[in-house]
Amino acid sequence: MIPAKTDRKWERLVTGELSHEFKTLAAGLMLSRLRRETKANADPGTMRRCVDEVYAFFEKYESVLRDDISEIFN
Repeated sequence: MIPAKTDRKWERLVTGELSHEFKTLAAGLMLSRLRRETKANADPGTMRRCVDEVYAFFEKYESVLRDDISEIFN
């Protein structure tokens, strides 16, 4: 089960404050792009949009990302 979008770890993942070596290339690439976006523009709207995007990705590919989710949120 994916933690709520309000879990602070989503923001920490997007900003790079929380690092994780993903088992899937796509997840790692997406997080790299989102980190660049939030670094270039750290306003609340950008952060919210980036968290929404990473959350939707994890929700869609939960079965593939199950191990990563477990490591990050437990």
